[in-house]
Amino acid sequence: MSPRRALPPAPSAAPGTSAQDPQGLLHKYRELLKKHAALVRKLGENARRQGITFKLSRWALETSDSALAVMNASSVMLANKRWHVLGRLRGPWRREADGTERMALRDVGQAEAAAVLGRPEGVASSARYRQAREPQPRVLEVRAERVTGHMQGQVLVLVRDITEQARAEEELTTARATLLEREKVRALGELAAGIAHDLHSALDAMRLRLQLLQREVPPTPKVQQHLDALLRVVADAEARVERLQDFSRRKPGTVLEPVQLADVVRDAVDIVRGGIEHQSRQGGHSLRLDVALPEGLPHVAGSAMELRYVVINLIINARDAMLHGGVIRVRAFKAGKAVRLTVEDEGTGIPAEHLENIFKPFFTTKGDKGTGLGLSMAHGVVTQAGGTLTASNRPEGGAVFTLTFPALKAAPARGVTR
Repeated sequence: MSPRRALPPAPSAAPGTSAQDPQGLLHKYRELLKKHAALVRKLGENARRQGITFKLSRWALETSDSALAVMNASSVMLANKRWHVLGRLRGPWRREADGTERMALRDVGQAEAAAVLGRPEGVASSARYRQAREPQPRVLEVRAERVTGHMQGQVLVLVRDITEQARAEEELTTARATLLEREKVRALGELAAGIAHDLHSALDAMRLRLQLLQREVPPTPKVQQHLDALLRVVADAEARVERLQDFSRRKPGTVLEPVQLADVVRDAVDIVRGGIEHQSRQGGHSLRLDVALPEGLPHVAGSAMELRYVVINLIINARDAMLHGGVIRVRAFKAGKAVRLTVEDEGTGIPAEHLENIFKPFFTTKGDKGTGLGLSMAHGVVTQAGGTLTASNRPEGGAVFTLTFPALKAAPARGVTR
């Protein structure tokens, strides 16, 4: 019979306690309950803080003046209340940078989101959009930036209504441009005052020489015609110099007189015809004047001398625009209660972007060959006479300048002031 195997020893009790000590186990259990209760209180406090933070964040987003949306290139994932308010504004929206149009704010956001997703990470975009067909358009600033982290692939779009800011910027730009033009006009006035005396002296000498030539040399009818035209040119130039002296100190009223526009055009054509014919011969191309002046046109209020200068300036500009020749057409006619004069050329025309600036002082398309004052002063002359001067391009090519004056019912007394 084999000996019996010995049993292993029983485990020893923890120090300070015994296997039969229920009070020690109860003490440990109570300690664990206290720790658990403290942990629950801490977790509850953190949850309350997170809840308050979430509510504050949501309140801030919903009451913000900026519209916020999380979106991708095809849909809006999340958006605050301001986004929906701006989304109800009427489109289309035109991007100022490139002129592209989007019908709604959602389309604007998706276009900017797609652009950001197509760029390297960390590169944001910012653009301005303006309502395209509203008389007082709203302006929005749209900023888009890629979202990182677990929302990767989404874009945060921030939209601000900057209409008032844009208007203030436009007003500031206009004010600066106005001040710059005033400064240019002031500088021109000072320059005119400085050179007017010398010009007067030179013109006086020319007029005296022409008068002596008329008395000492018996001219032929053709020569006499040229001498009369030269005397008119000198007289007009003297009057223009006097006007330049007054350029920086314009008087509130301009003395007008009844003017027959057909006579003004005939005198202007007589003065410039010789130069045009000479240029045509020198250049080897056909360049001619086609003038149509009906009889019995109503009189208009103005200055014959100044209007003659305007017509001369327009004809010379037409000549300069036709480098390869052509026809300059001058037409005068009655249009309702107005008298209208047109000067057309077959030249290169006026670039569309220059049409709105062509009558501004110092604006010229001739480079160093132009001063930018001819059309500006012509516009001033016509406006002071109560008329309008406009420029446009002909469908057939070339430009047309149109002068329109109110027709006088009867010849008024000389010295009418406007």
